[in-house]
Amino acid sequence: MNNTDKIIENQIKEKLQNEMTSGIDINVRCLNGHVVLYGIVDTLSEKNCAQKIAENIDGVIEVENNITIATDGKIKDKDIKRGILRNLRNSKFYEEIGELGVDVSDGIVTLYGKINNAQQEIESINQAAQTIGVKNVISKLELNKEQMLDDASLVNLVVQKLYRYDLNLPDLVITANNGVITLSGYVNDLKEKKLANEVVQSIDGVRKVVDRIKIREKS
Repeated sequence: MNNTDKIIENQIKEKLQNEMTSGIDINVRCLNGHVVLYGIVDTLSEKNCAQKIAENIDGVIEVENNITIATDGKIKDKDIKRGILRNLRNSKFYEEIGELGVDVSDGIVTLYGKINNAQQEIESINQAAQTIGVKNVISKLELNKEQMLDDASLVNLVVQKLYRYDLNLPDLVITANNGVITLSGYVNDLKEKKLANEVVQSIDGVRKVVDRIKIREKS
């Protein structure tokens, strides 16, 4: 292990322990920028959170997430479903999208229903993932037909929304394909990159955001 790998390991460990209650139970190994996470957490959302934390550390090339979700084998699918439905009703988007369909088989969750934008799908998946006993979440959520726009109109909406947040549009490239927005180009820092994604995900008619944004190198 070189010194850079050790720095990456320490940065990930520090972030995990500062931002996650279960971070102390997660182990980190890094070799040439390739990170392996392993350990035990209580929910799928914690496993996903750990991966995002690792991916956002400078120098990380790839993350292999081998974290195990702890289950005692006594949680039944019907109990998992009940917990997911309760979480979904607490979602900030519940009044907009209403009750979603939920199927659970051996801890594998499938979500059905209609959403208006990518942010609502992400939130629904996250609410399901916070439920004890969930091993994985499969989304079969579909965009409401009323929200569907042609690609040119959707790009115009994205440009208008990003402009309000003072993001540097000349350095961003925005394309649309059947509701999928691809963002590329450059921003100044990780905060702007995250903001751009969140802004676009919240636009009605956006089914998914593909993030190819790069951080501008500082001179």
